[in-house]
Amino acid sequence: MAKFKQIPQSFLYRRLLKYFGNMVRNYDEACRDDDFFAVVRNCLDHDRGVELVEAAYPPAELDEMAKARSRACRLDLSDPLDDVFCALWNNEGSRAKCRAVLEAALEYMEADCEDRGEDVVGRRFAELARALKLGDLEAELLVLAYVCDQTCFSWPVHHVEDRDKPLYYAMALDRSYDEVSQALSPKGTLLRLGLLDCDYDFSRRTLGGFMDGTSEETIERRFYARSDERDVLPWEFYGELAAKDGEVLRRMVAAGGRCNVLLYGAPGTGKTSFARSLAKELGRAAFEIRQGDDDGRNMKSEARMMGIQMCNNQEDPETSLMIVDEADELLRGTSGGFGPFGLFGFDTGGKSTEKGVMNSILDEMRVPAVWISNAPAEAMDESVRRRFDYSVCFERLNNAQRVAIWRNQVARHGLGELIPGEKIEQYASKYETSAGGISTVLANVKRMAPAADKVDELVAALMKPHCRLMGVKDANAFLPAKDYSLDGLSIRGKVSLERLVKAARNYLDAGFSAAAEDRPRMNVLLYGPPGTGKTEFVKYLGKELDRKVVVVKGSDILGMYVGQSEQNIARAFRRAEAERAILFFDEVDGLLQDRSNASRSWEVTQVNELLQQMEGFDGIMVAATNFSKSLDPATMRRFTFKLEFGYLDDAGKRTFFERMFRTRLSEEEAAELCRLRNLAPGDFRTVRQEQFYLGDEVTNLERIEALKEECAVKKDKRTSLLPIGFGENV
Repeated sequence: MAKFKQIPQSFLYRRLLKYFGNMVRNYDEACRDDDFFAVVRNCLDHDRGVELVEAAYPPAELDEMAKARSRACRLDLSDPLDDVFCALWNNEGSRAKCRAVLEAALEYMEADCEDRGEDVVGRRFAELARALKLGDLEAELLVLAYVCDQTCFSWPVHHVEDRDKPLYYAMALDRSYDEVSQALSPKGTLLRLGLLDCDYDFSRRTLGGFMDGTSEETIERRFYARSDERDVLPWEFYGELAAKDGEVLRRMVAAGGRCNVLLYGAPGTGKTSFARSLAKELGRAAFEIRQGDDDGRNMKSEARMMGIQMCNNQEDPETSLMIVDEADELLRGTSGGFGPFGLFGFDTGGKSTEKGVMNSILDEMRVPAVWISNAPAEAMDESVRRRFDYSVCFERLNNAQRVAIWRNQVARHGLGELIPGEKIEQYASKYETSAGGISTVLANVKRMAPAADKVDELVAALMKPHCRLMGVKDANAFLPAKDYSLDGLSIRGKVSLERLVKAARNYLDAGFSAAAEDRPRMNVLLYGPPGTGKTEFVKYLGKELDRKVVVVKGSDILGMYVGQSEQNIARAFRRAEAERAILFFDEVDGLLQDRSNASRSWEVTQVNELLQQMEGFDGIMVAATNFSKSLDPATMRRFTFKLEFGYLDDAGKRTFFERMFRTRLSEEEAAELCRLRNLAPGDFRTVRQEQFYLGDEVTNLERIEALKEECAVKKDKRTSLLPIGFGENV
């Protein structure tokens, strides 16, 4: 049985009759689904239909069909009209008369559609065709798909294969098969923008609420809207970015013609704010492509592409700027899978747009457009990247940028009296979050109106869960232990740790750098077994020099794309230099492995990139490894100082024992401790944590026994460098 659907508007009713009439004229096979004639059953009075049949057929012919053996051809005029006409149609000898009866029935049904209410759907289709500049055939195909979805129109077979849909569409529209097939091709507007789905059916999610009139907004505003300029940040806020890239963009947009700009990089780095400020600086109206529908659901890529097409067709390219935010899915290619991307800290997995579709959209842009993506450049197909006229990579905010954002947001929220300049510096250094996080926290501080002496407490209470939620590490976590001391460490090299700290301080001294004709690099290699104090010394160095330490592990750098590891390496050096921080490569083994043992080209190129960055880095770089013999020999020349952290000697063992456990050893206990081999500072910390809550009940002999167990499970992987020199003496 056909599913009856109300047809309240003359536009749909007339189109329904038109397409049904064309099918009756063009289809000449047996009807294998009586739902095809549901149009007649639902739109024509039964008695009137029987009258038309009896007037066209002699009684003898009707009697003969009533006795037909085949159920599909057996006629019973008391049946519903869809069954009556299905029987008439399937009697092949009477099919011509059946067509004539149906033509007469259509005239009656057309005459009955005068008072069927306001033609909302017709207006909406006209708006859509105008906004997307659809051709006549494209517009008619879209209406036909909507009629199939919303009315009792049905095909004369139970199931039409997708490959046959264009043929049936051609019959219903009375158009040639070739032109219909071309309009329904993947490169055509209907499929490319998701107006029809891959089965050539109407896409309800894309256009549902708009077409039926439940949404009052215009078709354009359903897919894009003008930006609110009230909260746009001043152009001066972007400093060097505005001066350098902003000037190029100003000239490029003013020159006219196609202009696609890509802003990409880490989330929360101000890409969207920069695009809005750029539009205001250029004196252009900013139009943003919507990301969600009226029900709060994310828009499919096809729907967003429709908004791009509408904005491109409707807005003035001389006075407008299009902003396509969260464009990751649109710009991602289909040539491969995408996974986690080290320093950006996000997953690029998900749907993607066929690159040919994206390329054609970029090529056809009239309105200057800013495309914003959190994905790395490597996640986009090369042919897509080539089509951008200019690009800006937004990296993680450095400390200076965070200070500027804090100042701007404090002023914006009127919190200057509660949060003076010195607190801004403190917060920016302590909380390495994004501009959005800063704005959210300060908005809540304003709303909660704390007393002046409670501001720090409230900011901490708001910031800590936010940073935890966003995966932001505590900047204070990389600090040495309170009882840390250089005393007792076993260091092999011509330079002591104390002199190394002094050398690093001299390097940072402005007078020293200005006077030096050949300023040496300050690259330091720390190597030795795990737990011997390498990382703890770097923490101590940062504290002594009052410099932040940017920690990068090998796993943060290695990427799955060609060239990605090299870009991550360069990005790490740029970040440390911008923040005037110590750059610490922990577990550097995988990055500086011997190139003579490399089996893949990227293993060589990443070593080359790291060596090149070390040569030009204007800062202190420290690398730590447990396996120095596996490092590329050329890397040794790049390190100004090379220090081996070894297992503790007897004096060091006693020093660490008495300092860590705050006790004194007897000579017998000291002798027992000295018999332990391969003891490292980390072993003492492990045992101290293990016995922390046992209090005074723990004896020195029990502590020594626990240290013995630590040594027992440890294999001596101690390595040493060849005697190739330990850098300059200081």
